[in-house]
Amino acid sequence: MKIFDLVDAEGRVFAFEVPNGLLSRRGLARVVGTIAGVRVRRTPRLFSWSREETFCEFEVDGQSFEAWEPFGDNSRYWIGPKPAQWCTQVALVRAAFEQH
Repeated sequence: MKIFDLVDAEGRVFAFEVPNGLLSRRGLARVVGTIAGVRVRRTPRLFSWSREETFCEFEVDGQSFEAWEPFGDNSRYWIGPKPAQWCTQVALVRAAFEQH
């Protein structure tokens, strides 16, 4: 899977984006579910008439993360910690998407 890294001023990956052409919102939540020790707090609604931008929230080692689709109709999903800043857990989350 193609991954687009987002880096901070120090060059560290603090979040990333993945294309949504072959990965649905529910598929993204399934990938998140494969992360060791993850606690999924919110997944996409099955028949949601309102396309919420933020559709998946989860926790990895106590750090909150979210996945969202800017404007509800972007070609990529944004995945990163909440608040958006570098943390060590980003590498674990990113690795799950690399392996997918």
